[in-house]
Amino acid sequence: MKSLRVVAVLFALAPVWCGVRIQMEVTDVKAGSMQKQEMLLDADRLRVNTLAGGSPTSVLFLTDNGRSRIVILDPARNEYRELDQQTLNQLSGAMAQMQVQLQNLPPEQRARIEQMLRGRMGRAGAAGGPTQRTTYTAKGSASVNGFACTKYEGMRGAEKVAELCAAKPEDLHFSAADFQVLGKLREFVSSFLSTMANSPFANGRMDYLTQAGFEGYPVEHTTFSGGEATLKMELKSIERASFSEADFSVGNAKKVELVPGKR
Repeated sequence: MKSLRVVAVLFALAPVWCGVRIQMEVTDVKAGSMQKQEMLLDADRLRVNTLAGGSPTSVLFLTDNGRSRIVILDPARNEYRELDQQTLNQLSGAMAQMQVQLQNLPPEQRARIEQMLRGRMGRAGAAGGPTQRTTYTAKGSASVNGFACTKYEGMRGAEKVAELCAAKPEDLHFSAADFQVLGKLREFVSSFLSTMANSPFANGRMDYLTQAGFEGYPVEHTTFSGGEATLKMELKSIERASFSEADFSVGNAKKVELVPGKR
């Protein structure tokens, strides 16, 4: 939903860009609930709109004017939060201060707090050791909703953490250039995860964002925890589309700082 409405004539006069529109379904396997997602992307921008429980949210990745950032938009509250390089630097400083404070605590108390923090961010690697990366092994060919794809199994050590089926751009009737913004997003997220690498929030299960380990775009992706499927994403449709500035705008939403005191 656009938070800023304009008359049709302005839309007609506004510049448009060719891009890709992707429709997806994401299912919480254990809860049995499903939400619909729509992804809009062009060469330099990406937007994911999610509708869950009647409350829409949007996450944008923008790279205009050489400035990369993730924008989290809450239309219901008409506000947004922004994660850019300046915010990353401030988060890094805050995490460094937290580490110092944790080191001053008794070992047992420090361990409990670090475990709690990791639990909030998802399972992490073994305490005190390097986080294991996920390795993907091809498991043959398949088809998902008419899209030819290659099946992969993702393992972290001896634990299975993912199953996916990835389609090459040509199998989706698009080119690699149509998905180049995903590479830019991966680079940005890599910087974020590097900032967090030595913090109590370190989370090995996010490594697929920085190094896929498989070829193509996932048309189906299931994550596992403790041997059980937890979340399943399925691509339903993909098509060429034209977008305007409004499609990647936050409208008149108010900015809320992620880091208190950030200017």
